[in-house]
Amino acid sequence: GNGRGRGRNSGGRDSRYDSGREDMARLFINIGKEQKVKPGDILGAIAGESGISGRLVGSIDMYDGYTFVDVPAEYAENVLKAMSHAKIRGKNIHVEKANSRR
Repeated sequence: GNGRGRGRNSGGRDSRYDSGREDMARLFINIGKEQKVKPGDILGAIAGESGISGRLVGSIDMYDGYTFVDVPAEYAENVLKAMSHAKIRGKNIHVEKANSRR
């Protein structure tokens, strides 16, 4: 593959993170590369705060000022609650369900 058709507008799911689940929820986090945050920081915060295994977390798409993270839909509400008062790299964050275009 040349990587086409797997961007944020493709609507498809990256099969690497399937693990038998098609029902992933996409979360928006208002922190990104400009704040010197790495995917491991995001993963660690989600796993540490919510108690779900880091292996369950799907793709982490980081941009300059924000990040999208896929988590199993069944855990999405727990993750949102757990992250409501979390900090990443000492910065307060806001996490919400991303707007879906299905």
